[in-house]
Amino acid sequence: MSEPLARPAVDTAAGGESLPQRVLLLGDPLGDAGGPPHWIAASVHQPGCDSLVRAAQEQAADAFVLHTSADGLAAWLDALEGARLALAGVVVVSGPGGGSVFPGEAAQQRAMGLGVQVFLESLPGMDALRRQLRWAVWQEQRVMAVRAQLDERKWTERAKGLLMSARDLDEDSAFRLLREAAMHAHLRLGEVARSVVQSAQLAEAVNLAGQQRMLSQRLVKLMAQRAAGIEAKRAKTLQDESCARVAANLSRLPVLLSALPVGAGALTTDIEAVVDAWRRLEPLLTGKPSAEALAAADLAAGDLLTRSDALATAIAASGGGRPLHVVNLCGRQRMLSQQLAKEALLADLLPARDPAVLLDSLDRFAAGLAELETSPLSSDAIRALLAEVGAEWLRLMRSLRDAHGREAAGGLARSSEILLDRLDLLTGHYQQSLQIILG
Repeated sequence: MSEPLARPAVDTAAGGESLPQRVLLLGDPLGDAGGPPHWIAASVHQPGCDSLVRAAQEQAADAFVLHTSADGLAAWLDALEGARLALAGVVVVSGPGGGSVFPGEAAQQRAMGLGVQVFLESLPGMDALRRQLRWAVWQEQRVMAVRAQLDERKWTERAKGLLMSARDLDEDSAFRLLREAAMHAHLRLGEVARSVVQSAQLAEAVNLAGQQRMLSQRLVKLMAQRAAGIEAKRAKTLQDESCARVAANLSRLPVLLSALPVGAGALTTDIEAVVDAWRRLEPLLTGKPSAEALAAADLAAGDLLTRSDALATAIAASGGGRPLHVVNLCGRQRMLSQQLAKEALLADLLPARDPAVLLDSLDRFAAGLAELETSPLSSDAIRALLAEVGAEWLRLMRSLRDAHGREAAGGLARSSEILLDRLDLLTGHYQQSLQIILG
């Protein structure tokens, strides 16, 4: 690669209009043109498409002149696609071997998608090449503007759909809400729409990661119900459904996170840890639920709980100022509703069980419920569900006070399912609240 040449601020050879500030020559030198003109900031003469692509990646160029043959153009486009790289304002000039560099219609569309705007069968004079470069850059800017409008429309439609679903709005009301939010935040409508979609995806990711905590405890609870003979057939059905739910969540989470600004990469280790913990727990859930099997499953479920909690907390923290901790908190209440029922069952089935774990779960659930009741994130539906959760919690506590042994464990198991149903709905309402969706 030759040393970058000095660039002018403005080119006046063609009516005083500004040229691209950095033009990169890719391929062979420009024949007998006397070498690169002064406004070409850098040139690359290495053979091989890979080196040309690397040069295009490394140079902060505003436009490109590719001097190549027809075969070379095809190989160059393959290399660009392989590197997932698109350039801006590319002029292609027929190079060594002569012949036309004009591809067929399908190939032209492919080339335009990678930044090629002009095909020239021979090298024009420098003034004409300047004009072609200027036109290529203008055309690229026009294409980018059209793409930005389409992108904005896409995000707006998705955001309207989310608001219509979450708040039971018609299309006009959802659009008006988006427009008012954009005006209030002094942002473009497309920026607000993108933020709405990403906020909703982030909240869904927190919800799904939190579900893994709950499911880790629910699976062992249902296994213990089978061992205790408490609605064993229904418990087995719910256990199978819970396993399928874990698998579905672990499939959905990477998709959600990959579409977010935080990216899946920052949370890959946390996701992999959850997947590994699930792989260790899953085979322990099959077969007869003996005391030994219960103890092993509970140990593996504790690991899944810990790793899922770390993932949910990390996702919530990536939301910055958004009140995603409320979604995380409500999700943790779901887990505690299952954990306390599991502990009551295991206390009867495993005599060496530490009763302090059950007492701790009860205390943590009560503290979490009090925090949710004072949260500023609220609506009529949220308040109604919180009242139902509170009422069921009181029934559960009375059951624990008035019943003992297996009778108490059975009542607690049933109450835990009612609590789970209400808390699942409540978490969903928090996830879809305007405060979270609109950030």
